[in-house]
Amino acid sequence: MKENGSVVIEVGGHTNNIPEHDFCDKLSNARAKSIADYIVQKGIDPKRVYYKGYGKRKPIATNDTAEGRMKNQRVEIKIISI
Repeated sequence: MKENGSVVIEVGGHTNNIPEHDFCDKLSNARAKSIADYIVQKGIDPKRVYYKGYGKRKPIATNDTAEGRMKNQRVEIKIISI
């Protein structure tokens, strides 16, 4: 991001489906915010770093196994504009 000063990103936090929706929303938001804060602390303009918690709404694996649930507990970085 330092080399490409026009890139804007979104940090998306995700959880598995075991806890209640409210807890997952808070956890995924906190997960994404911590990464966004880290990026900003490294010198990236906060206007270029957005974050959002998706809770358990966008799984990438099954939540029926421990392995799948671990894959769903993640952070994704998406480029929103260049």
